[in-house]
Amino acid sequence: MKKVDQFLDSLTDETLKEAADTFFGKRKELEDEKEFLRGQAEKLKLQAESIDALLSRLNYVLARGKAAEKFWSDLGHEPLADHSLEWKNDVVVPRAWTRKGRFLALASKLYIQAAEKIKVYLRGRYVDDPEIKGKKRLTVNLFTLKDQISRLNKSIQEVNVCNSPDEVMAFARRLEVEGNHKKKFTGSELVYDYNQDLCLTELDPADLGLKEYPELPTDKEAMRRVDQTLRKIYSEFKIEIDNLFDQ
Repeated sequence: MKKVDQFLDSLTDETLKEAADTFFGKRKELEDEKEFLRGQAEKLKLQAESIDALLSRLNYVLARGKAAEKFWSDLGHEPLADHSLEWKNDVVVPRAWTRKGRFLALASKLYIQAAEKIKVYLRGRYVDDPEIKGKKRLTVNLFTLKDQISRLNKSIQEVNVCNSPDEVMAFARRLEVEGNHKKKFTGSELVYDYNQDLCLTELDPADLGLKEYPELPTDKEAMRRVDQTLRKIYSEFKIEIDNLFDQ
């Protein structure tokens, strides 16, 4: 009888260990995934800083912001007019015979650069995989990250339902109802809301501080519209814009 008890104790311990490994193992995997996605979000924030810098320079060129609202409103992207004004000498001003020509070329250049960076930010681009020769990989981007977060949260919901802490602890108690040591191990002498304390929390994209940008088209028709808008702005704000190039 003693050998049978020892066997049952051993089996109970092994089952408890396996249950614990499964319970905490799944959670460790999901927590690691959350940390990875947070790291991806930080990379996107660096891209956003570069985009904001270009938009700030473009708004500055638009008569020091006076024409920014008109420009973006005509293109259907009013919120982009709210970007702060900033100018640095790291921008190469295109050559042209007239101030108008320089303005049109510079504003179009900044618009295209911002559009390209926004596209990479939103959709990513394929680059050479540093680990596998001849293979391409997609760079971190907002659309993919949101999709990954959605899948992660779905997995978290499934784990919280199918392997809820309360159910796991109840299972452990059923395996061992005698012995103070194992009662303490399984928590049978204490009362906790394990679901509240141990359930995984989902990853909220809003908490990551990721910015949203509209996609800016750069096809022939879109650039024709940009050029027309810029010409109207120059006519209306000629003095302010000319002053920018006189400094």
